[in-house]
Amino acid sequence: MYIAHLTPDDRNVPALRVHMNSSIICTRELGTFPTTMHLYMKYDITIRRINNIYYYKNQAFKLKDDSLFIDYKSITLPTRTSISTAERLMLSLGMAISPTDTNTVFDITTLTAHSILSSMTTLALKDLGIIPKSINFQKQIKYGEVVFNVYLKVINGSGRIKSTNPYMRWFNEEDTLQLKSQLFTTSAHSYQAKIHSMQYEPTALAERIFQSALTLLLAIDFKENKITPQSLDFVAPIALLHKIRFRDTMLLLSQCIGYNNGFVIRPQLTDEQYSRVYSVFTSIGSETRKQLGFINYDIGSALQTICMHLVTDPSKYPLHQQLVSDRHKFRNQIADEANQNIAWVKEELTSADNRENMPNRYNKIPTLKAYFTEALELRKEIIASAEPLILERAMAFAKPEWTKVWDQQEKKHHFIDTGRRKESSVFFFIWTQWERQIREVMMSCFDDPSACHQVHDAVYARQIIDPKVIEAVVLEQTGFRVQISGV
Repeated sequence: MYIAHLTPDDRNVPALRVHMNSSIICTRELGTFPTTMHLYMKYDITIRRINNIYYYKNQAFKLKDDSLFIDYKSITLPTRTSISTAERLMLSLGMAISPTDTNTVFDITTLTAHSILSSMTTLALKDLGIIPKSINFQKQIKYGEVVFNVYLKVINGSGRIKSTNPYMRWFNEEDTLQLKSQLFTTSAHSYQAKIHSMQYEPTALAERIFQSALTLLLAIDFKENKITPQSLDFVAPIALLHKIRFRDTMLLLSQCIGYNNGFVIRPQLTDEQYSRVYSVFTSIGSETRKQLGFINYDIGSALQTICMHLVTDPSKYPLHQQLVSDRHKFRNQIADEANQNIAWVKEELTSADNRENMPNRYNKIPTLKAYFTEALELRKEIIASAEPLILERAMAFAKPEWTKVWDQQEKKHHFIDTGRRKESSVFFFIWTQWERQIREVMMSCFDDPSACHQVHDAVYARQIIDPKVIEAVVLEQTGFRVQISGV
């Protein structure tokens, strides 16, 4: 094994780490030891090997009893010349490897999938030549950690990252290789001070890095774990990972807690707003959820249906009524006017109900323009008539309203909090509280409500139930008449 016999002053130093500068992606069966190794103790020690002679600070050393003595330290070096992908991962994690046995089985419960993926990112960065050999081992490890965590944040949700994020801050302050600009792109209009953080998108190079990292990950063997299952746990078999969207694979693996006939995923819930619940299950695509074996029980036109139950006179909002009564017909009408597909129309209708200002493109889509005008009045009534507790919660989570003031002395704008809350945001946190109540009643229809995954206006479960049964229970317990599909 790689062992460093250290002096008393070194006793608190981490276990010996070895960096393998390999220019190829090693297969599970075979790889190649490099001619240069970085051994990390209190500082980096670089050793070069040429024809089985080791060089340190231009001094040549031969092995004696498989040990090399450097600065009063005895270091056991390898005698074989092959290394597996699993061993490369072990070395990057600071683990010792056997000088003879190349068979390694990893235990995810001990190492965590997150740390494994971070290390695989480091290996991929090196294999693709993105990290040069001249960079010290510690910084190579840090690059892998930062690149992986930023990528994970970018593909999760909107892709917006605050400048205060620790990994983004490291990129901005410590990125001597200028990798941030090579791996992530931004658009100028994506940022609005005090409103929207910068929005990022991975480049083709970044996607290539993580494809390589995943290839490395799937080349190693994992120990079968005995895991006490929790209600929301599910298994992602290796075979499935080759079929689903790549980004979804990375998101799922980031929340893997073990291995048992596949990667065991345990979603970590974020439930802070009395309205929607977020997890990795909300971030992956609907097709991936389906391939994992879950049925989507969806509330049709949830926003508009809920609002039509909350207003005093629904006839004041005929276009919203049309959408609730026959959403397919209404969406097709807008699709024809806009020359767009139904997916675009669905997204635009929800956006129109939550917008502050009307986009210019609506002027060329008469029905959508009229719908937006109607939505402004609907929003005001919903807020004015909201129950006190519902409104109090909405105000607590709604985004602040900012005003832009020019500072003549500093020659720049300052954004001042007006003390008010954005109307569209207050509206969102009102109707989504009612949406939550409906979801919870829907979940009660299943044998194990705690095993249901909440995704905005839908509930996902493996159990098959007639949607009409769910609709009847929702009407009985909430008074909302909803249309639910089961796909």
